[in-house]
Order: sequence, then C-alpha cells, then structure tokens
Amino acid sequence: METQAECLRLYAVAGMVLKDQKYIDSAKSIESYLKNFMLSPDGVFYTSQDADLKPGEHSAEYFALNDKERRAKGIPRIDKHIYARENGWAINAIAYLYMATGDQEYLKQAEKAAQWIISNRSVEGGGFRHDENDKGGPYLGDSLSMGRAFLSLYQATGDQQWLKRATQAADFIAQHFENREGGKEKLSAGFLTAEAKSNSIAAPEPLLEENQSICRFANLLNQYTGEEKYKQMAESAMRYLSTPEIVAKRRILVAGTLIADHEMAHAPAHITVVGKKSDPQARELFFAAVKSPLIYRRIDWLDKSEGTLPNLDVDFPDLGKPAAFLCAGNRCSSPAYQPEDLGKLIDRVK
Repeated sequence: METQAECLRLYAVAGMVLKDQKYIDSAKSIESYLKNFMLSPDGVFYTSQDADLKPGEHSAEYFALNDKERRAKGIPRIDKHIYARENGWAINAIAYLYMATGDQEYLKQAEKAAQWIISNRSVEGGGFRHDENDKGGPYLGDSLSMGRAFLSLYQATGDQQWLKRATQAADFIAQHFENREGGKEKLSAGFLTAEAKSNSIAAPEPLLEENQSICRFANLLNQYTGEEKYKQMAESAMRYLSTPEIVAKRRILVAGTLIADHEMAHAPAHITVVGKKSDPQARELFFAAVKSPLIYRRIDWLDKSEGTLPNLDVDFPDLGKPAAFLCAGNRCSSPAYQPEDLGKLIDRVK
C-alpha cells in the first residue's frame, strides 16, 4: 500500500505543479486499482496484494497481460487486514487526488475511510492502534499516518474537524513516542517507532523515515496552529535526523531530511480565502488555492460565521464579497476576487 499510495500522491502533485494531464491520469489509474481491488465493502482499504499469482512463482508474464487476461487467470491473494497506517497512506494520497481534480467522489472516498478508522481504530488520547487488537502497540506509524491524512483533509476542505484530529494525533505522538532518556524530564532526539515499555524484549528505536515525516508534519501543524509545542516536536525529530551517526548511516535517504530542513527554515506560501463556505464564489476561490502548484503551502478558509482561525495572524477586512489573499511575513497581497486573479498572484511566488 505504501508504494501505491505514495506514487498516487506524487502523480497528483506533479499534475498540479506541471499542469500535465498525463500525471493526473496516472494518479487516477492507481486510485482505480485501489478502488477495484483494495477497497472493502465498508469503504476502508485492505493492506496489500501479493506480487505473485502463485506463491513463490515469478509473475512477470502475468503482469504483462492486460486486465481482462489477468482476471481470466486469477487474482493474486489480497491481505484483508485493515490497518490504520495503511489507510492513512491511502487517505492522504486520495485527498491529494481530490485537490488535483476537484472530483467530489475522491473526497467522499477519503473521508469515508477516515471516519471508519476513527470509529474502529481510535485509542484514548487521539491516537490509533494498528489492527483491531494490538499485541505490541501502539505503534508510531499508525498515529503519524492518520495525522498526516487529517492535515491533508483539512487543507483540501478547510473543515476545522480535520485540523483538530491532526493536532490530537500529534499530541498522542508526543506523549507516547518521544524518545525519553533518564525519565520524563530528559529528552533525547527523535521519536520511537513504538511505545517504550519496561517489559519489552527489545527497546524500540527511532526510524529515519518516520522522523522525517514527523518533522514535516509537526512543522506544518505549527504553521497552521501557531502552537509552540509542534515546533518543538519538529525540532526534536530534526535533532535525530541531523545526528552525525544517522546521517552517515543512511546517505541514500537524505532527500526527506533536506526537505524537512528547508521547510523548517522557511514559512510556507500562505493563502487565506475569506468568505462563507456556503458561497459559490468562495468555494471557487478556495479550490483555486487548493489546486495551486505550490508544494509547501498553508491554505486557510476564514468563514467568520464559524469564528476565527487557530493562527489568524492578519486582520482581514470584510469586503462584502469573497476574496483570497496571499500572505507572507504578516503582510498580504491585494485581494483576489476571481480564481484567475489568485492564479496570477500565485505565479509570482511559486
């Protein structure tokens, strides 16, 4: 699932950035595979599918066939366990496909899977267990994957429930997985892949990829919420990633660390749409922001009937009609009233 979901997400991002339909088509093809083979009747995703039609037999010839010919020979075994981590990967990717296309069916699919995981895999405190029963958990990957998925759903919709879910997942991670040494008052760098327990046979260790992901997730949460604790989470993960022993150990996987370092050092492009969520013009502006070719971005939707935003650092005027603003350093552009005008503002900074 990880490979399928990440390829789906990257193709969707490439389609938005490069404005090339072939990448969107590739993303849609992967989503179609997930929907046709990996989606349960409850609208949640299975874990994996075997690469071989017959266990132990290389299946290159099988996969060279077209869909009809493959189906005639049979379908490789599907692992029908339902894991929070794998569903987080899929939800995150499909949220990006929605942002790239505006197709409501993708959003419905992502939100339905998210709600199922919330109902069936949640644990007290905002985190998630791996399966229906966790023998050795909780594990970092489940809460991290779902937290990232919730933040992407917030970016895609402006719905505050998803931002709240993302912060709850982050708080659970900080409480259960931060790498503590010598008691609660002394923290070492990074986050452990599983909760440390006194009766564990082997002590859990931090993993490079998970700490890269936490660093980026927590940093973006800090940008959205303004809460210092998420900045501290990102810094803790970066301390682990920048440890000389870790850098020397995994040289081929430095890209994620470099991206995380860049994002921590810079504020994201920040677009705020001001207008009621029931207003068609506000919806058009918000989707123009969501579909924009900006990769590192913060997108907010300020509907004053819902109250304020968590990190409202600019006092936006009431202009009597929906408007979008591109902001940086507590300064904002002139209002854009049409999607094409917002697009011109974005082109100046991308």
